[in-house]
Amino acid sequence: GSVACWGWNFSGQAPPEGIPGDFVAIAAGCFAHALALRRDGNITCWGNNEDGKAPPDGIPGDFVAIAASGCHSLALGRDGNV
Repeated sequence: GSVACWGWNFSGQAPPEGIPGDFVAIAAGCFAHALALRRDGNITCWGNNEDGKAPPDGIPGDFVAIAASGCHSLALGRDGNV
């Protein structure tokens, strides 16, 4: 389903209108970014993209898991590569 957001939105990390889409997992980093794994394996990113941790165009691919931390984001591909 879609992602509901609330709280401090100073970098776009919690847009009140939420993030529409067909998502199966979400992750939030501690420096104002977030990402969500789409059912089709692509990743949607929003919020602070300093250091390239949340590209606004997302990350295309065939991913099965995601994680976010302070200054980086991670995704596990269906093939087992990170």
